[in-house]
Amino acid sequence: MTTTERAHAPAIEADPDLIELTRLPAVVYTADIYADCIAWPEGYTVNGRREDATEREYHLLRALAATLDGIRKAVGVRPPRVIVQVMRTPLDGRSTAPKPVRLLADTRRDEHGAALITISRIRRR
Repeated sequence: MTTTERAHAPAIEADPDLIELTRLPAVVYTADIYADCIAWPEGYTVNGRREDATEREYHLLRALAATLDGIRKAVGVRPPRVIVQVMRTPLDGRSTAPKPVRLLADTRRDEHGAALITISRIRRR
């Protein structure tokens, strides 16, 4: 599993949306989700537009936070598992537009009892 920890950097002060993300527990991604939805090779461009892994992770975490907050407001509690849809540009060398991907966010406690969200691919039966 590839782990990406959220950094509480000075950039948080510059972007009010980042403050919302600091309320999320630690987030880990399975290796396939990191490769598909976050990783961005240095120098890779799509239609002259550059992205980076930080920007892609930010968009994923914003979608996760919005989904969790929407459910919490509707039913009064944060669910232990939720499906999140995000738009990401596939790194296949052909795609030039973002495409949707559905992810499973599973909230659990780690071995020390701290809240942890694991993001993985939805398993098809």
